[in-house]
Amino acid sequence: MNEEVSPLKLGIITNPPAVTLVYQTKLGKERQRVMPVRILNKFGPVDNIVKDLQERHTQYLEKVPLLRLEKMLRILQETSKGRNVEEAINNISKDYNIDPNEDLNKVSDEDLAKKKRLM
Repeated sequence: MNEEVSPLKLGIITNPPAVTLVYQTKLGKERQRVMPVRILNKFGPVDNIVKDLQERHTQYLEKVPLLRLEKMLRILQETSKGRNVEEAINNISKDYNIDPNEDLNKVSDEDLAKKKRLM
């Protein structure tokens, strides 16, 4: 079954941790795909988890921006620390917003690359 999908909504389920995708098929039907997050560490980068999800669900996630998937996984990370979803969103929102007054010449190369992806 290799059908073309158009992503509509991306979300999360906190227990057990999973990413959900609502998508539309080529025939116009709306469907939902739940993709479990197998190994979620509470601390550290989520890059490996993003790659793992993309490998396992390539057909569904190829049109989803990496940054959105990364943000959802970061929210899952924060909820696994005991925060509720609203607190988690507020906690990570500073990482995914660009401050126009911030001097990007003084940030690390990793942070600069992240800010460029956000732009």
